[in-house]
Amino acid sequence: MIAPRLRMWILVSLIALLGMSPVGAATIEQLLLSTGNDAISLGLGNNQDDGKSFSVALSLVTASGLVIDTALTGYTDQKVSKSRYDTVTAHLSYPFTFTLPAHWQVTLAPALAITLIGSFGLEEIQNLLHSFKHKKPVVLPAPNGHLDAHIGAGLETTLYHRLGPGRLSLGVRGGHRIGWESEFNAHIGYELGGTISLAFGYDYTQGYCDYPSQCLQEERYNGFFFSADWNAHLLFTSYRYYPHSGFSFGFIGIDALAFLRPQTYQKSDLTVTHGLFYEVDGNPLRLGGIEVANTVFTLLYISGPIDGTHRFNIGQYTLSYRWQLLKSSRYLHPSVQAGGGVKRYNLVEGFDQPVLEEVRPVLTVEAAVGLGAKPLWIVANTAYSLRVGASLTYVFATGSLHTDVSGYDRHTKAWVFLLGITLAVDHDLSRV
Repeated sequence: MIAPRLRMWILVSLIALLGMSPVGAATIEQLLLSTGNDAISLGLGNNQDDGKSFSVALSLVTASGLVIDTALTGYTDQKVSKSRYDTVTAHLSYPFTFTLPAHWQVTLAPALAITLIGSFGLEEIQNLLHSFKHKKPVVLPAPNGHLDAHIGAGLETTLYHRLGPGRLSLGVRGGHRIGWESEFNAHIGYELGGTISLAFGYDYTQGYCDYPSQCLQEERYNGFFFSADWNAHLLFTSYRYYPHSGFSFGFIGIDALAFLRPQTYQKSDLTVTHGLFYEVDGNPLRLGGIEVANTVFTLLYISGPIDGTHRFNIGQYTLSYRWQLLKSSRYLHPSVQAGGGVKRYNLVEGFDQPVLEEVRPVLTVEAAVGLGAKPLWIVANTAYSLRVGASLTYVFATGSLHTDVSGYDRHTKAWVFLLGITLAVDHDLSRV
């Protein structure tokens, strides 16, 4: 049995050794730092605040293509075994790329990996974040005090085809970590100008189930999935959703070396937005959106506990048209937009027992003002700016959304007024 202090020393040493790779700092092109959470739900699934709950990751990408990934992840099972375990994964891979005729390309990426399983302090980090959000702590015992280590290898093969402003991909990945698990992944996706990637695929993982909840986690994250990734050089996000189980997980991160890239931005072909909007009673909603010219697709979502046994997940999806005002102004950029869409209401009891699953049509209007010179700053082929705004939404037929769950009705109002701030990122797709 390894003492907690020694376990943490091993963890820090492993990350440090990976960070001091012999490739040398001068060849590092990307230094990616990110954090993951199941609260990034996009309004889909049940958002049970269980399973793959929290993660921090560090990735290095060198000029030669060598990729070094490390991730610290906490897994919880509040339903069956009522236990938890943490993993540290380190992954070293190198892509070999072969160009084929007619705009085809194939990449083979062999990899070496090591996985450590034990308790690495993520329970404390998770509950610290819960305290900021006034959520109850998740206190679960680790199944034992041992530190287990499993080495492994894998291979990823991806076929690319240039299609319009992006490329189509078909990928297969397999891997095995001795004494821990085997995994297989297949997917088909489309990447638009190195900016937005959408994919559908299938995950299959078979483990040895040495930990009480390991096989349960595999059931949650096996099967068909949908993924959406966004890359804006400085910022990036990643999201994956498993419809059969209702589980999902998302990452948001930064590239610490992004400002070293040449500034090539000239014009906006596509705008991606992220923000936070608040109701008058203080409920925070995450915002994401895509804008092409004056057409705006917006997603607003919120999730969390209602009480000790009920959780909710709400997502609003709208398509709007925007009118820009005072186009000649240098420091203020007002606009108004109007549109409609749908709003999904999900309420579960005991993590996965449905209480309410409904969809309602909505109409919405928004007024916003861009602040400061536009853009505020440029990173490679992207330009960043800020907006503040207010929106008013009407939801049809909310009377039938009433439940006996105390506190839920405040999320089912017919009229919803929001105030918020948005980060807008313009992409120049001609400068990829």
